[in-house]
Amino acid sequence: MLYDNRHIYLRSPLRISFAGGGTDLESYYNTGETGHVVSSTVKLYNYVSIKDMFDSNVRVHHAEIETEPIASRIKHNYARTALEHFGLFKGVEVILTSDVMTTGSGLGASSAMMSALIRGCGHLRDMKPLAPSKHAELTYRLESEAGTFGGRQDQYATSFGGFNSITFDRKGVKVRKLAISAENLRQFESRLFLVFTNMAREIKVIQGKLGENLLNDKMMKYFHGLRELSHAFADALEAKRIDFRQIGSILHESWALKKSTNDHTTNPFIDQLYQVLRKRGVLGGKILGAGGGGFLLAFVSDPAVKEKIKYELYPNFIALDVKFSSKGTEVLWKNF
Repeated sequence: MLYDNRHIYLRSPLRISFAGGGTDLESYYNTGETGHVVSSTVKLYNYVSIKDMFDSNVRVHHAEIETEPIASRIKHNYARTALEHFGLFKGVEVILTSDVMTTGSGLGASSAMMSALIRGCGHLRDMKPLAPSKHAELTYRLESEAGTFGGRQDQYATSFGGFNSITFDRKGVKVRKLAISAENLRQFESRLFLVFTNMAREIKVIQGKLGENLLNDKMMKYFHGLRELSHAFADALEAKRIDFRQIGSILHESWALKKSTNDHTTNPFIDQLYQVLRKRGVLGGKILGAGGGGFLLAFVSDPAVKEKIKYELYPNFIALDVKFSSKGTEVLWKNF
């Protein structure tokens, strides 16, 4: 592209998937079943900066800095795929950063990164932003082209933003904002926290095993159970008065079912960490994302208990408060 000093800076929120994960895979809902997930974006972000390069090279900053004469030679799969899709073959610089890690967190960071890349590249091409659903589908398609295979919930979560009930079937995906009062949302948020397991995970192995299990009739009952619990979770959150014991019980039961779907989802270290948290007052929780590492979600009945546990975990484990976000992928700044 011709040099005209264009520069755009964007961010996409990461997400917490509370219930129903696994039923957003095509291998589940293409059987005629209906998948359902409850998730919310949070105030943790992936950031993307895209600008014109003075020369004709392509430069991408991530864990390393790559400089190549053409986009097709860039090793970073997501940056390369997005740049080539939008015809940005030369003269462009991309900087990728994150509030956590860009892969292996269990917070949907990969989809958040691709979502921001798509929005930014589209602006540089003077394209009108896509509607959230179409943006989510393009994110899913380009992630697949980049070599990532999984469900559809992350792309919709980061595109739409907010607290959503998301339904998947052969006809498509439907997103409904959950009707939670501001006070109930605040109370729920104050009882949640994230614990980093000190392990990242390799999603391809885990998702591959999950896909195999979905083809196994004996395993389908676990995914049906996860779906039913996701509906119960949505109902509990939309109740006039939240029963926090019920919320904790649903999260705990969902984690037990999730472990049954895939023997790569957990390991002895994660199980031990979860049991320690339970003994200290955590009612329920789960490993986020495909499992095997990343962040563990924990829920307590009393915010004071949360603060006590966080201090007891430090410095061996990093614990983060959960802060919900209502926005999806957005442009923070641009000079054109």
